[in-house]
Amino acid sequence: MLPQEPKIITAGCQVVEKAFVNKGGKLSDFKELYLRCSIQDYYIKFCESKASLKKMKKYIDKGLTVTYELKEGEWDICKGDAEMQSRIGTYAVVLKIKKSKSKGPKVKGEFDGFNQL
Repeated sequence: MLPQEPKIITAGCQVVEKAFVNKGGKLSDFKELYLRCSIQDYYIKFCESKASLKKMKKYIDKGLTVTYELKEGEWDICKGDAEMQSRIGTYAVVLKIKKSKSKGPKVKGEFDGFNQL
């Protein structure tokens, strides 16, 4: 198998907090952060990310523009960790974040649907 090109994306997303679900399907009190981009939520693997958990918590339920890489693999295992069972699948590695700005004034001459008829 040949290695795949990195899948790096810059998009408007939201940081959401979800309760950890164990392999038996039980919810716990432990919360994890995910990137909600369009209709998909991606687990954020912080040990590979350039943004810290502390920094990302500031953006919970807020919009931001984020550059991230999608990877396939073990969510819970980081380099240097002891061998253990892990969840596997697609996850996000946050490379850069930029808080989204609120909509400012319209550009002169921009059609607003009402005033330029």
